[in-house]
Amino acid sequence: MVTEKPQKIHSIHVLRGVAIIMIVFSHCLGVFKNTHLIANSYLFSFLNLFAFNFTTFFVLIAGFLFQHLTYKFDTRTYYLSKFKTVVCPYISVSIFCFIFFHYQYLSELPWYSSTESSIISTITKMMLTGTQLLPLWFIPMIIIIYLMAPLLYFWSKKSLIVAGLISMFWVVMFTKPDFTQPFLNLLHYGPVYLTGMMIKQNYQTIMKLVKSNLFLVIFFFGLCFCIPFAYRYTSHLCVEKLYYDTLQKIILFILALYFLDELNHKSNEGKCYKFFSYMANISFPIYFIHEIIVLELEQLLYQSPLKNIIKTNNGWLASLSAVIFLVLTLVLSIIIANMIKLIFKNKAQYLIGGMR
Repeated sequence: MVTEKPQKIHSIHVLRGVAIIMIVFSHCLGVFKNTHLIANSYLFSFLNLFAFNFTTFFVLIAGFLFQHLTYKFDTRTYYLSKFKTVVCPYISVSIFCFIFFHYQYLSELPWYSSTESSIISTITKMMLTGTQLLPLWFIPMIIIIYLMAPLLYFWSKKSLIVAGLISMFWVVMFTKPDFTQPFLNLLHYGPVYLTGMMIKQNYQTIMKLVKSNLFLVIFFFGLCFCIPFAYRYTSHLCVEKLYYDTLQKIILFILALYFLDELNHKSNEGKCYKFFSYMANISFPIYFIHEIIVLELEQLLYQSPLKNIIKTNNGWLASLSAVIFLVLTLVLSIIIANMIKLIFKNKAQYLIGGMR
């Protein structure tokens, strides 16, 4: 059993910053509604596919860090920490959404009914599925994983190589389900969490394997990216029923760990590292509030003379606009998060998640 505090892994911290940026970017790309964009523009299609499902990075990082921190695992402390930094902000952001986004619909329903939709049943369903705001689908699923912590702690003491390899095979066969189904999402992302644990448990071995077979690993990543990309334009590839997006992100995660491994062996004072470190430190508040900002910016764009951009079929214009949306969303999210922290001090973690 590990009793010594392990070395901090700076690369995983940087990847958390990368993950939150790409998750926000994915939602910014979703602002542009023209259904022909992907068919008309390889650039927009590439960005759309690459940015999609960076949630996998969040799950891998969560599993990686769980394994990394098993030396100090305590069930009560762990549950209390997740309640403060995940459950409480989930509730507070949900209340905001019910008031500002769903009030009109909810106000037309009875408070309670055993035969039809009611305020209580609708809110309960939304809270259990995370459908009150697009990114919140992730929270009910990850809460179930958090509840499994004692079992995961038990597994962390066993060899996870076989389990990790089976998990990577599983995510190809078991397609990512609709985001409104937390238990089915658990069946898809639970193995991803286990894979993150396995990567940490066998970190040095995996890094050596990647170094010895770097071009092969890059080839597999390219294959997992190119197949779904090509399927957007060509049918009958014979492998289209398999799901490559999550495996693609797992391989990308391993490659990123390899290329960033040098960060773990030196002092990191560069501006680039500080930027991604800061984004990692504020990633939870950004995750909870960014979609609210995206929706408001989208509404402002609809009411402006530039509203036709949203339905443009020009992939370059849509891609550039999505990048502008990304920058605005991140800046506003950071400003709002810091304002909330300034006003509520340490209590801010209960409203928008923890900030370091």
